[in-house]
Amino acid sequence: MSEVLDTAIHGVLQSKAACWCRFITGNDAGTTGSHQAGFYVPKCASALLFDVPGQKGENKEKVVSIKWQDDFVTESRMKYYGQKTRNEYRITHFGRDFPFLQDENVGDLLILAKYSEKEYAGYVLSTDEDIDAFFAYFNLSPDATNQLDRR
Repeated sequence: MSEVLDTAIHGVLQSKAACWCRFITGNDAGTTGSHQAGFYVPKCASALLFDVPGQKGENKEKVVSIKWQDDFVTESRMKYYGQKTRNEYRITHFGRDFPFLQDENVGDLLILAKYSEKEYAGYVLSTDEDIDAFFAYFNLSPDATNQLDRR
């Protein structure tokens, strides 16, 4: 078991509110040229970001602290974009040197654990062995990602 996998499992087990995981896409990393900012979060997992869902016609944002890989912290933004044609949730503002929104991260497993309204832990698993072990530990399948697990 790698150190990152071990800390990810421990971090998810310690979360008291919710956790969520999904594979990083080219759209997240900016490789598709879509100019999207940050990680997309589906509406079914919106409770990970906000207690009250966003309403069409408004934008919504809050600042949170995310400790990544049990190593470094970002002051990031949980956002709902609901104006004009948009209707989506994203996690943004990671800083210029953030290592997990690169081309080589496409296909990696993003894991986010919510501890409180302002504190989260984030993990990125890159190897097939770590991803498979994470799924096995929590009895998940790759098809079960992108769902909110309320703790």
